[in-house]
Amino acid sequence: MTRLIKYEFYKLFCKRSILVVLILFSVVNLFKINSEFHSYSYLADGNDSRSWNSVYWQLYEDYRGEITAEKINHLLSIYQPLADATADMTASTAKDNPDMMTGNIYSDRNILEKYYVEPMEYFYHYRTYALQVAERAKENADVYKERGQTYEARKNSVIYHLYSGRGIKAFAYEEMYNYYLNYDFSGILVLLLCLYGVVSTFVCEKETQMDMLLLTNPGGGKKTTFAKITAVSLFVTSVAIWFSVVDYIGFVYFFGTAEGGNLPLYAVSNFSTAAVNCNLWQYAILSAVIRAVGVWTMSMVFLLISLFGRNALVPFVADFGAALCFIITGASQSCFSNAWLKIINPYSLLANRILFGKTEFIGFAGYPVQSFQAAIIFAITVGVVSITAMMMLSKRNSYCRERRIKCLDLCTK
Repeated sequence: MTRLIKYEFYKLFCKRSILVVLILFSVVNLFKINSEFHSYSYLADGNDSRSWNSVYWQLYEDYRGEITAEKINHLLSIYQPLADATADMTASTAKDNPDMMTGNIYSDRNILEKYYVEPMEYFYHYRTYALQVAERAKENADVYKERGQTYEARKNSVIYHLYSGRGIKAFAYEEMYNYYLNYDFSGILVLLLCLYGVVSTFVCEKETQMDMLLLTNPGGGKKTTFAKITAVSLFVTSVAIWFSVVDYIGFVYFFGTAEGGNLPLYAVSNFSTAAVNCNLWQYAILSAVIRAVGVWTMSMVFLLISLFGRNALVPFVADFGAALCFIITGASQSCFSNAWLKIINPYSLLANRILFGKTEFIGFAGYPVQSFQAAIIFAITVGVVSITAMMMLSKRNSYCRERRIKCLDLCTK
């Protein structure tokens, strides 16, 4: 069986066209990441001594690490005079002021406000916010328990344990992770590449009627089907992990640093109500695994659809339509509050910030289940059901059936 799986993997995916598309999509992805950096980061203005990039990293050594009252007061002693001087917008707009770090008073105020004052204020006050949420959840749990509302009591108990103890004790650069966590473009590339690789898995043999010939071989029939499913699973998982690695390395390279990886996930403001407690680098690994699960599920659905086609065109159109539906509905899910819409769409696992960026629950047998947990369970279930359907629909090996008939004939003689 191992040799059969290896054979199917090399036959289906170790093709020049697959490798060319993989390399092409990887290059396109890196160009897109570079575009994200230059389009959205204010630190992409070069390495001139008065550029925001240079000024930021000069100041960074003074404020990185544990947040203390001394650091906050020192920062405010620099920022507040600039804010007061520019409050009425009548300050000089000169860009070569020797007393200013960037050469312009408004620019000095803006870089301090965006990259130091606002992030440090968010970090400093987050502990208070999390404590308030935890205390409110604990009070609610007690009230619901007295009323006999078991589900609500359990849900608020989970929220209490999730938020209690949360806090951001250190200041660090988090812009790179902010854009990294909100980057979904590579998910579309992964889906398209897997679609291209998967669609011909069964069809290529049906077009030449090789599938009928394989039924007379000891390794044909359901064994071949299982080998193809395993080979596809290995392929799509490898592709998903590859692009996750490319994403991370690309962001680190173009942003010039991996600083901030030890910050908690909720240090990124978009994840202030994050559904898990982990560091940013830990979430990067978690995200890669969850993305692989989502790609695997959709690929199993694509594979099931392709099983019914006699040529490549019909399954490709059907699979592409399904992929388009997944992507469009997945992209619009951030606008809706219905957790079920996120759970039943496996694309949510590719753009998993939709699931992990917010703490939300669904009820199951009286117990609260977080939406990301339900989405993972649902996706795995869909994948297993698809595999079961393919195994049931695949034809039985006629070679084995003939041998069984001969054995029965011999026994009866």
